[in-house]
Amino acid sequence: MKHRGRIQAQGENLEEKFMVTHLYKDFLQNKQVYIQTIEYWKTIVYTLLSTEGIEFEDYLTIKKKDGSLYSDGNPIFHFKVKNSNRAIRIIQEEPETEKLEFTAWLNKLEITNGEQIDEVVIGLALSNESVLFAIEVINAWILNQFPTEKMERFLHKLTSLKKRIFLDNRIIEKEIA
Repeated sequence: MKHRGRIQAQGENLEEKFMVTHLYKDFLQNKQVYIQTIEYWKTIVYTLLSTEGIEFEDYLTIKKKDGSLYSDGNPIFHFKVKNSNRAIRIIQEEPETEKLEFTAWLNKLEITNGEQIDEVVIGLALSNESVLFAIEVINAWILNQFPTEKMERFLHKLTSLKKRIFLDNRIIEKEIA
């Protein structure tokens, strides 16, 4: 049933159905929330990796010379697997929409000791839904150790799935009409 240009199904607004649930929205304005967000990511990563006995360490500088945190969300969390050149960097941004905001790509990086790192960079606005995508990426790169070419294909497929799962409401209206 159409109502004022929107589709309603059994009393539910489809526009609301495809909105995501953002977490720690004001992390850039509130230092305490920023720290809570870092702890949230630590818990996610530790839970994923510790069950497999994977040890990890920092590889980027996240503190200024005075000891205070860089608090721009890049990275909100990062880790490198010990005795490996694989790493994950999570860049968190403030939500711009109520839709899923998530992207990921492969990057080569030379760190301070001259070591070459192959990192997967995850860019997102933190939501319940984007965390699930991030977990899938971390699983593929770190736990399943996808080769670079396979990881590139995986990230491309994940992007396609994201678009399909979280369709723009105009597309939904067109398909249903």
